[in-house]
Amino acid sequence: MSHGYAILLATAAAGLIAGAGTHTFAAAAVAAACAAWLTRAAPTPVQALYANLDPDHPDGDLLLDACRQALAFISRTRRPVRLRLAAFTRVPRPVFRFNLTRDADLELARDARRDTLNQPGVWLPDHPLPLTLPHDRSVTLLLEPCGPGRVRASLARSARRTPHGYLALLPAAAACVLDLDWLLAAALGFAFHTYLFEHQPERAAEDP
Repeated sequence: MSHGYAILLATAAAGLIAGAGTHTFAAAAVAAACAAWLTRAAPTPVQALYANLDPDHPDGDLLLDACRQALAFISRTRRPVRLRLAAFTRVPRPVFRFNLTRDADLELARDARRDTLNQPGVWLPDHPLPLTLPHDRSVTLLLEPCGPGRVRASLARSARRTPHGYLALLPAAAACVLDLDWLLAAALGFAFHTYLFEHQPERAAEDP
């Protein structure tokens, strides 16, 4: 189902549940417009990717493969990626360290061995260089598209965005207590459309 039809069905459902009156459909439509405005103003949803090394046999190739997959995802979707790298080891060897080569290619050094991403000029670091992965905790990078074919990498913060759909819980409860059908329609319309807009990047590829 296309996103446009889903919006119409969500508006109709909110109006019908609240009483199927002209004012309930109008309240649901206004709430849908507010949900669209809030969601469009919110940050772009962030895709989470993980790379966890085997503590007994840590293989650094997995780290570079995870970086390549993250860059491919960003190139395909233009959405940011939160990449968590966990290089846990029972002893502090080998040491995994990211740096840039002379041609601005991301390089992973593990003791005496060095491998590159083979994508020069793509990785723009806002994180410290060299970036050493600790052996007792994970490191999370936020990768964001930055111009054509480039990605800006920084250390990610742990804060998460609260979905706007939760804002409709209190008005919905108040509508039930006060028996206000238009308020219930607005609360349901806001909640339904917030869910649709927040999950729009996950829709099928053939849906324009």
